[in-house]
Amino acid sequence: MEEQYHDLEAIIEDYNKVNLEFKDTKRKIAKLEKKLAPFEEQLDVLYEEVGKIASASYMGGNMSGLTAVFTTGSADNLADRITLLDQVTVDDHDAIEALNEAKAELDEQKRVLDGLYETQSEQEEELRSKKETIETDLDRLQEERETAYRDSRGIADDGWVPPYVPGDRGEVVRFALKQDGEPYIFASAGPDGWDCSGLTLGAWSQVGVNLPHNAEAQWNMVQHISRDELQPGDLVFYNGLSHVALYIGDGHVIHAATNYSNVYMTTIDAAASDYYGAGRIPGW
Repeated sequence: MEEQYHDLEAIIEDYNKVNLEFKDTKRKIAKLEKKLAPFEEQLDVLYEEVGKIASASYMGGNMSGLTAVFTTGSADNLADRITLLDQVTVDDHDAIEALNEAKAELDEQKRVLDGLYETQSEQEEELRSKKETIETDLDRLQEERETAYRDSRGIADDGWVPPYVPGDRGEVVRFALKQDGEPYIFASAGPDGWDCSGLTLGAWSQVGVNLPHNAEAQWNMVQHISRDELQPGDLVFYNGLSHVALYIGDGHVIHAATNYSNVYMTTIDAAASDYYGAGRIPGW
């Protein structure tokens, strides 16, 4: 399952990368659209100028052929029409050149914009596909995990099965879960038995974190967090700091309790009375 999750992590990172690129594309599109507006306004002005040229030529009676070219209403063959401008004044010729340059720059802006829209469409499809793959595989992994836990009777008293936790926090949680059913032994930090702070100490030592063997001392060294911020591996404290448990997800903890005389999983509220607070190992 760990190997399969590492494969999924690669997909997740690809998803994150594409998502960042998608946001960047949207920003670029918005920026280009802002730039396009003045170009369109400039084209309107220059087309109006072309109309004036054509009208003046017609009224003068000396450019009837050119008049027909300018009044077609299409800019697609503007380059061809420019070759006829030998008959107009230099000022008029400059106006048409300015129109052509503005249109060329506008066309380039549109080409870039169209390319970005196409990229955006492809990215949306890729994101959708990756999201479906991730969700399907995660559901499958969790089903396999629940089956494995039920087969080994690694379930809480309420029938709950712990979710899979990846990475270093997962290593901490998995170590604690392996102690499920081990005996409670006063002042012990394993390997044959545990007290409450000994279990949390032993779990976090798997990733090189050294905790003191005392619930109050552990509270004094952790970052205090709210209950709704809890993540697997965080510590949960009770009874005026006389008891500590390890959070394992979905509102459940695992702890070594004297009243059960063993290590077991249960809900946060059922673990002990007088919930005190929650804490996170600094840097984790």
